[in-house]
Amino acid sequence: MAGGRYPYPKHVWSPSGGWWTQPTNWKSNTAVAVGITATIVAAAWKYSAENEERHTRPKGFIPSSLVRIAIN
Repeated sequence: MAGGRYPYPKHVWSPSGGWWTQPTNWKSNTAVAVGITATIVAAAWKYSAENEERHTRPKGFIPSSLVRIAIN
């Protein structure tokens, strides 16, 4: 069985929020962070797929080729 909460130093700073942190809006913050990250990754993927050059035909499947097929 875990012990109760104990006194901790208030002067210690932690990037994760410190001891026993549970922000009230963590779910919406996480959703916003995931949405922003997904948007940036999708834009980078699309830009990369549109501007890639292949000098020889690939021997296997390449996921970025799906973007080119969908655009053309």
